[in-house]
Amino acid sequence: MDKQLEYFDVLTDTQKQVFNNLLNAQKDLRVQWIEAIGKTHAAFTTIPGLPETPQTKEALNQFNTWFSTVASNSQSATEEALKVQENCISAYEKQLAISREVLKSFIDIANPAKAKAKTA
Repeated sequence: MDKQLEYFDVLTDTQKQVFNNLLNAQKDLRVQWIEAIGKTHAAFTTIPGLPETPQTKEALNQFNTWFSTVASNSQSATEEALKVQENCISAYEKQLAISREVLKSFIDIANPAKAKAKTA
């Protein structure tokens, strides 16, 4: 029984590590994405040699508004996606705990002599 549960634990721990590594990689990519958006925005707002006309200022203001909206929505969307993934990982871990208990019960049913010896 111990070997079977040990195998189950090793398998599930490996799966949990994979999911957590993916989540951490996505968090790192999110940070890099947000920084890249900010740098791109800064590059567009400081174009050298851009004439300072009312039309140019108006176009730049509209661009800034649009770009800020895109950046904000991108940040919100990635935050929500990460929350969903964290919730999925948490649900998966709970399911694994239940599965482990079910496996343990099946093993006890398959080996009634060992189960009786433990309770005695």
